Amino acid sequence: MGCNLKDLASPESIELSDLAGQRVAVDTFLVAYQFITSLRARGEGKDGLYMRNAAGKPTSHLFGFLERASTMIAAEIDPVFVFDGRPHELKDHTLSERKERRVAAEEKYAIALEAEDWKAVDKLGAQIVSYTPEMVAETKRLFDLMGVAWIEAPMEAEGAASVWCRQGLVSGVASQDWDVLLYGSPVMIRNLTSHGTKKFGRTISAERIVLDDLLAEHEITRDQLVDLGIMVGTDFHPGIRGIGPKTGLKLIKEYGSIEAICEAKEKPLPERLEEIRSIFHEHPVGEHTLPASGMADEKGLRTYLIDEMDFSERRVERALEKLKSAGRCRTQGQSTLFDF
Repeated sequence: MGCNLKDLASPESIELSDLAGQRVAVDTFLVAYQFITSLRARGEGKDGLYMRNAAGKPTSHLFGFLERASTMIAAEIDPVFVFDGRPHELKDHTLSERKERRVAAEEKYAIALEAEDWKAVDKLGAQIVSYTPEMVAETKRLFDLMGVAWIEAPMEAEGAASVWCRQGLVSGVASQDWDVLLYGSPVMIRNLTSHGTKKFGRTISAERIVLDDLLAEHEITRDQLVDLGIMVGTDFHPGIRGIGPKTGLKLIKEYGSIEAICEAKEKPLPERLEEIRSIFHEHPVGEHTLPASGMADEKGLRTYLIDEMDFSERRVERALEKLKSAGRCRTQGQSTLFDF
């Protein structure tokens, strides 16, 4: 999840209608994990893992993306979903820690399942589900049938999306990862794909964070924000012990840079500091242009979701109605301007 800058942000609650007519890049992997950790087989006698069809294939990711992508399109938002590419080797330590936590959770899960401790099974189930390569391929197939644009980033999805936002190719980056601000996206949108849902009895609202407003509020530069993030801890460096967001902000405003802070506080400089900085300031985007959105294939969607994945016709029809309301659905043999 990268660096936690929540305590420094002053988000503005927004409605989906506030984004109408805009193209928004969506951090696909984080959204997928929201779906597979919330849409699970839960309760007495349930294994706490993915929702599955009759053949035992996970469907949580497809349920989530079908519902949320069609909702955004109906709200006249044009999403482009961005998939992670190959991680930088500086992220290896973070990925290794995640794997260790998962293995430990799997061991506890097996014990809880054997003991029929369904409360523990439910809690641990959320920790061991994963977004597999097969599920990624299924998601891309769904997007193709929906006419939803997607692209694979060369490295971090939120990093490439932030560069595209700086270039004016998208209006904002939808992600829960605060690193979006370190990558310099002018606009970050949180909770976009969970807008209107309930959590702990509270209705979740989408939020917009404007980078320039955050920098002005705290009287720092983006370079200093990146240094602050590195001190707090990112996927590429664990951070400097004892420095959280508020302490880091105070120090960066007083001393100006990590080098000056480490010298004044007699702390060792983070290793490979310039390389970490460059990941945030010069993130690769590759040579591919952002793909255009298209029209949904109604027959193809029905075949894939109803016939192959055992979705109910009612669920698919509900999504198709949203796509049709936005003029984004093609019946067999129908041509539209999107085809030319």
